[in-house]
Amino acid sequence: MKTRQLVLTSVLIAMVTVSTYIRIHIPLGTGGLVHLGTLVSFTIALKFGARYGALSGGIGMTLFDLFSEWYVWAPATLVVRLLSGFVVGTIAYSRAGQGARPWRNLLAIMLGGTIIIVGYFLFESLVLGTGWAAIASVPGNLTQIALGLFALFILPSIPSLEDLNH
Repeated sequence: MKTRQLVLTSVLIAMVTVSTYIRIHIPLGTGGLVHLGTLVSFTIALKFGARYGALSGGIGMTLFDLFSEWYVWAPATLVVRLLSGFVVGTIAYSRAGQGARPWRNLLAIMLGGTIIIVGYFLFESLVLGTGWAAIASVPGNLTQIALGLFALFILPSIPSLEDLNH
């Protein structure tokens, strides 16, 4: 990895970590943690691709977990967010460019969101042993995905990788 890529990856990881600390309180007892990290990680994956999306989402949110009361979730977060970022970035790619096709971007977020919902549900129910009680965290994760959809509107204002490299 070149120095420029390493620096960009580090900055993107930091952006995801910091944005994950920005919590949104939803007074409906949704379970889970609702924050802006998903929005930032989806935006990165859509605009900069699978590698940056996977690394920034996976490492960035895992760092948040490790440095907060959510540390038990860190292994799941690493796997779920790496996979979600990779899938979002991969699906968003087309011949027209990274994140250039709105319908592909929407599909990417929907599939990446499904990975998040299923991944955290499986971790909570099987590894943490809550069984079907883990269903209580699904509304919070759905809220995360809904917030992540705003990436579709932010995307046009983000410079491309080519623009950042000049």
